[in-house]
Amino acid sequence: MKTLVKTASILALLVFFSSCEKSDNSNSIVLTDPIDIELNSTQTRILQSDKNFAFDFFSKIFADEDKNFMVSPFSLSMALSMTWNGAAGATQTAMKQALGLGDFSAEEANEYFKKLRDALLKTDPSTKIAIANSIWTNKNIAIKSDYLSVNKSYYSATAESVDFSDSKTVGQINQWASDNTEGLIDEVLNKTNSNDLIYLLNAIYFKGIWTSQFDKKNTSKMPFTSENGTSKDVDMMKQTEYFNYGENETLQAVQLPYGNEAFSMIVLLPQEGKKLQDVIAATQGDNYWETLQSSMYKTKVDLFLPKFKTEYNKNLNQILKDMGMEIIFTQNADFSKISDIPAMISSVDQFTYINTDEEGTEAAAVTVVTGVTSVAPSDAMVFKADKPFIYVIQENSTGVILFMGVVKSF
Repeated sequence: MKTLVKTASILALLVFFSSCEKSDNSNSIVLTDPIDIELNSTQTRILQSDKNFAFDFFSKIFADEDKNFMVSPFSLSMALSMTWNGAAGATQTAMKQALGLGDFSAEEANEYFKKLRDALLKTDPSTKIAIANSIWTNKNIAIKSDYLSVNKSYYSATAESVDFSDSKTVGQINQWASDNTEGLIDEVLNKTNSNDLIYLLNAIYFKGIWTSQFDKKNTSKMPFTSENGTSKDVDMMKQTEYFNYGENETLQAVQLPYGNEAFSMIVLLPQEGKKLQDVIAATQGDNYWETLQSSMYKTKVDLFLPKFKTEYNKNLNQILKDMGMEIIFTQNADFSKISDIPAMISSVDQFTYINTDEEGTEAAAVTVVTGVTSVAPSDAMVFKADKPFIYVIQENSTGVILFMGVVKSF
C-alpha cells in the first residue's frame, strides 16, 4: 500500500533542505505543479520518526543556545545514517534508537533517504536545490568496500582516499564544502591528523523565490523586541496576501510558499504572554506538528517579517550524547563495518547559513562526521639502564659505526 505525502508537507519541517545535482532558479521559469512524493507505508513511518528526531534535536540546541541559530535536522540525519551503515553491535543499536529507527532495518532507512533525495531534486524547477554526500578516507588504512558501496548506492556518496597528514587535504575538503553550498560555507575543517580514519560530509543548498514576493518599497525600519525587553529597529518587510494561517492558545503560524509551492517556510510566533520556550514545549507533543498544519486555512494576512541573515556552527557531540549516542564517542564504539581498525567518532559538527529577504531565501548546511582510529595505547616498555650497558654511535643512512663504548661502573 502506498501513502501519498505532499511535498509541501514534508518540506514544511525540512524548511530549507534539498539536493546536489543542480537545477537553475530564475524568475522567468514558468511554474509547474509540484510533483507529489509517494512513500510506502514503511517510509511514511520513518518520515514520522525523522520529524520527531528533528524536533528533539532542535529543542536541545534551543536549550543550549542564547543567540540566533539555524540547524539542518535532515542533513544531520543523512550524515548519521551513512555513519550508521558502518556501525555494529551496541553502537549500531544506540544510533538506531537515537535516530528513532527502532523497528526499521538499515536497508529500509537507506531506501527512505534515497527516495527523498531523488524526489526533492525534481519537485520544483524554479527552486535551486542541491544535496551532496562525500566520504574521505585514510589512504593508509583499508576501508571495507561494502561500506563505501552501500553509501554510494543509496546516498550517491563520492569516496576519496587521501593523506590526512598532508596539509593540502584540509583545502580539498573545504573546497568540496564550498563547491556544494555555492560558496556560502567554505571552511568546515582547519586541520586533519594522521590517525583520522574517515570524514563523512553532507552538504545541502537551497535557493527559493517567494511565490508571493515582498515589494522592497514596503520594507521599512520597525522595532523588534527581544524576550528580555530590549528593542532594536530592523528592516521589516510587509505584504498583504492570502496565506495558509493557523493559531491556537500557544502560537500563530503562517506558511510562506516558494516557487511552485513545493517548498515553504512556516513561521511560528508565540501568542501574547507566551515565549519561545512555550512553543518549543508544545511541538514536543504527539502529532502536534501534523495537527497544527491540518488546522491551517487560507486567509488574507497582513504579514510583517524581518529580513534576517544567520551564519552558525556548532559541535554536536554533547547534544548527540544527550540523545543516546554516547557510545559512538568512546573506545567502546564498534564501527567494524567500516574498517578492521578500531575506530570511534571524535566529533560531529554542523555549519549553516541562511539569508531571507524580499525575494526569497538562500540557505545551506554542511554536517561533518569525523571518525578516528581508536587503538588503545599499549603499556610503555620499560628500559632502565641501572646496570652496565654498551652504546653505539653511528651514521644512520649507511649504518657506519663511528663510536662504540661500554659503561661498566661509575
